[in-house]
Amino acid sequence: MPYCARFEMIQGHVFRFDTRIYLGQVPCHEEGECVGAVVGKNPGSAKPTQLDVLAPLSLDGDKMLPSVRNRFLWAYERAGRLAPRGAFVRVWNLFYLCNPNLTAACSSMSRITNVPVCPSEGSQPKVVWFAWGGADRRIDAFKLRFSAYEDGCFYYDHHRRTVVSGAPAAGDFAKHPQGMPAEPLVRYLAGVL
Repeated sequence: MPYCARFEMIQGHVFRFDTRIYLGQVPCHEEGECVGAVVGKNPGSAKPTQLDVLAPLSLDGDKMLPSVRNRFLWAYERAGRLAPRGAFVRVWNLFYLCNPNLTAACSSMSRITNVPVCPSEGSQPKVVWFAWGGADRRIDAFKLRFSAYEDGCFYYDHHRRTVVSGAPAAGDFAKHPQGMPAEPLVRYLAGVL
């Protein structure tokens, strides 16, 4: 299973941390090599198979994780290279509470004290892809946590229809992978991986 994460129950809500998209078929317990990260809004449809341990997850209709995996695999292919053994892409989120309905997730988040973040955010990989969508007053404050990331950052600007090097500002529209054209992103990734 190429998709793994550690789910935890916190204050009555399920949170997803240490989400990994493996580019090969590697057991979840292997450390592997983080070749990049993608920053989304919050975990959506994917469900835990176990709590409190790094374990395979059930996609349950989640389309983002396979989309990210495909873009990275195609980029390695385009570059004429194989992904390193055990290579994975981390998934970071503006917040980690699981709920595919953003309005309901934001409502729940407003009642959480000491909002937890993924410990893996402390180490920046070579490539960080921002895909958190457009400006949204409910979540824009969470974006500030990622303002320190500089090197290797990029996003697909929905309005300009192009990949932009650097981290987006809170008001920029960093397009989510769904509905995004694959070619510009694959071409960009192939040049930086």
